[in-house]
Amino acid sequence: MQFVDGLLGHDPDNIYNSHGHRCKELSELNFRNYILFVGDNAGLSLDKPVEDTLPYITAKKLSVDYYNLCIFNGGSDAIKYNLFSWLNKYPKPKAIVFACEFVNSFLVSDPNHSFISAADLSDPMVSDAINSANMNGFFNARISLLNRLIQTCVQVPMFQLTIEHKLKVIASNCVDIEYDPENPDQTIAELVDGITKVYKNARASI
Repeated sequence: MQFVDGLLGHDPDNIYNSHGHRCKELSELNFRNYILFVGDNAGLSLDKPVEDTLPYITAKKLSVDYYNLCIFNGGSDAIKYNLFSWLNKYPKPKAIVFACEFVNSFLVSDPNHSFISAADLSDPMVSDAINSANMNGFFNARISLLNRLIQTCVQVPMFQLTIEHKLKVIASNCVDIEYDPENPDQTIAELVDGITKVYKNARASI
């Protein structure tokens, strides 16, 4: 992973922009009329062209611009860092969409902070850490504090893709929209329609 202009992004690849994000260049974004996506794999759809991804289709149907801060296997750590770094630096979006499949994924580094990357889930030490964090309440406390921070500091409409048997990022004060990643071709149109309707309602009340 890399840091560009204070934002966490993926390593350089032709599927990402120069900041390591799966969307247009930041310099091309219409900051007066855009929605922001944060999360992980659920908001990336790396097996599809960008034009077939949820963020792109949603923004197109809403006739707004968008920026996608989702980080592969980034979990709540990447959400918190990128979301609040963004809100501290750029104009507020019209709405924020949380698209997170693996809330308890976490990032790792070395003692010198020379790199940052998603934890390797096949590593026995990582598996032990996850099991311990689940048993001792660490993950529960981490997401609870993130929720409180978001509820206190975020003052724009929020929407959340909810995935069956997966933990949510946001516990309240957002609009939940069901999402089945196993049937994207069947459900993405319904998801886009749902987000379109609730976003238009929110936009009308602003």
